[in-house]
Amino acid sequence: MEIGSEFWDAPLSHNNGDFSDENTQFVLSGRTALELVARDLIAERKIRSVCLPAYCCDSMIFPFEHLNLEIKFYDIQPSEAGVKRIIPKNHGCDAVLLLDYFGFSQSETTLLAEHEHKHGTAVILDQVQSLYSESDTIQYADYSTTSWRKWFFSCAAAAKKLNGDWTVRPSLPGNAEYIHLRNMAAKQKAAYIHKGEGEKQAFLNKYSQAEVLLDRDYTDYAADPQSMDDVFHLNVPFLKKRRRENAKIIYDVLQTLEDDRIRPLFSHYSETDTPLFVPVLISPDIRTDLRTYLIQNQVYCPIHWTDSHTGGGGTLYAQELSLVCDQRYTIEDMEREMNLIKDYFTLLV
Repeated sequence: MEIGSEFWDAPLSHNNGDFSDENTQFVLSGRTALELVARDLIAERKIRSVCLPAYCCDSMIFPFEHLNLEIKFYDIQPSEAGVKRIIPKNHGCDAVLLLDYFGFSQSETTLLAEHEHKHGTAVILDQVQSLYSESDTIQYADYSTTSWRKWFFSCAAAAKKLNGDWTVRPSLPGNAEYIHLRNMAAKQKAAYIHKGEGEKQAFLNKYSQAEVLLDRDYTDYAADPQSMDDVFHLNVPFLKKRRRENAKIIYDVLQTLEDDRIRPLFSHYSETDTPLFVPVLISPDIRTDLRTYLIQNQVYCPIHWTDSHTGGGGTLYAQELSLVCDQRYTIEDMEREMNLIKDYFTLLV
């Protein structure tokens, strides 16, 4: 069985999950959520500028560009604590976006949010990567956003306003064509994975077509109702437990690799962290070769973000590789993934 790539299902239970929907708007995608937040800030606080992390996805930048806001970037660098955010004290922006990377909570994020909040800057907390981890940062945020499709198959995201009522709301139902393509792709991938039916390229094409649609048209769409039903029936304890167990296998093996060409970005994770992936830093001269080797063995570990040309985040863009640890996979699957990585570095010697 292949490891990684697009999701095709969600881990559900018969009970309602623990997600709170108070003052939350459910939308189609993470970028839809960010644009909704930006529009609300423009309407209510007349913001004109925003400070974004230099290490980020293009889709996190587009919503602010689309609204003609001035954008400044603060640098993100690897550090002993995982990453270091270098936000100029006098950045002069009306809003700042913060996030904990890969589900690893850092006290630095909370301290920065507190500082910006006290100085009157609107704080947007992007929780896409830290949705199932515990952090105190939320108490200093004005808005939070998330997207579930990074965690399981979903056509839903959310934006929450933490102080006051929304001024703007999404005006359109879910993008039917996008949702249909994603649902068809998921069904075809499930048949391929579980029954060996169909052609792999068929569902890959549908996932890609859906992404093109989303890039072109994401504004103002509500979430897919079926995806929202899934969100409210998630087996969250299972998701957390499986990811933490899988991450432990990865960390245990990484500790045995005495090779300075690979190291975890975060030296450890806490009991309250739920990893999205386990990010590692790979020497740039072998990262592509390692990925190719894994792909040849049906293990698909993504480079989380390609360079967004923000003027920062250079080391992370050049060296990061995301090791798969999600709930679809067992301890045996994780051992296979890590044995391949061990074999690769043995062959390099």
